[in-house]
Amino acid sequence: MRTFLTGWGLVLALAASVVAFSAVTATASANGLTAAQLQAQGWTCVLVPVENLLHCRSPGSEPLVAGPTQLDFLVFDASGDAFLGTEHLIRFDLYHEQPCNGTPTGLYEFIPRGPGYYACHHFVLP
Repeated sequence: MRTFLTGWGLVLALAASVVAFSAVTATASANGLTAAQLQAQGWTCVLVPVENLLHCRSPGSEPLVAGPTQLDFLVFDASGDAFLGTEHLIRFDLYHEQPCNGTPTGLYEFIPRGPGYYACHHFVLP
C-alpha cells in the first residue's frame, strides 16, 4: 500500500511541476520575457553552440554535468530576446522510447551531453 501511495505522490508532484512550468512558458510567450529577465531572477542561461540557441534552466536545477534524471529549459534565440519554446531532457538510462508529444516528429533526439540525454523540443529547430 505504501508503494502505491508513494507512486501516486510522485505522479502528483510531477503533474504539479508540469503545470507550473507550463504557466512560466505561457507567460514567457505572452509577455515577451527575455533571457536577461530570467537571469536577473536567478536562472542559468547557456548558449549551446551546435544549435546557436540560448537554453535557460530554473534556479536550483542541476547542470547537465551533474547528471540529473530530467531537466527542463526555456529556449531563446542566440540574442536571448525571442522565446522559441521549451526543451525537456531525460537521462539516457531512463529513456524507453516515450513519445515526445507536441513536436513535429513526435520523437526524442539523443544528445551526447553530460552522461547522455534524450531531448524533446517543443519548437521547430532552426
